[in-house]
Amino acid sequence: MANKKGASQRRRSVVGEWGNSANEQGNASEKRLYEEWLSVLCAGMAIFGVGVMLVGYKAPTVGLVATVVMLVGASALFAIKAKQNMRG
Repeated sequence: MANKKGASQRRRSVVGEWGNSANEQGNASEKRLYEEWLSVLCAGMAIFGVGVMLVGYKAPTVGLVATVVMLVGASALFAIKAKQNMRG
């Protein structure tokens, strides 16, 4: 029993070593995709906030304007980070 257990552990470590570069590339691509989605989500919420103010549902208060500005900034930052991850 001990021999079988040791052999399976050795196989797992070899597979783990081979898969490292593939996992790193996969993680980078998943991270880039996640950052792209966050960028689009923040931009969509900012557009919604501007729409709420334009339609007149809510007056443009300091808090609402600050939220829209923060969402636009976050969207830009996530887009920049996604582009950096694509290059690197």
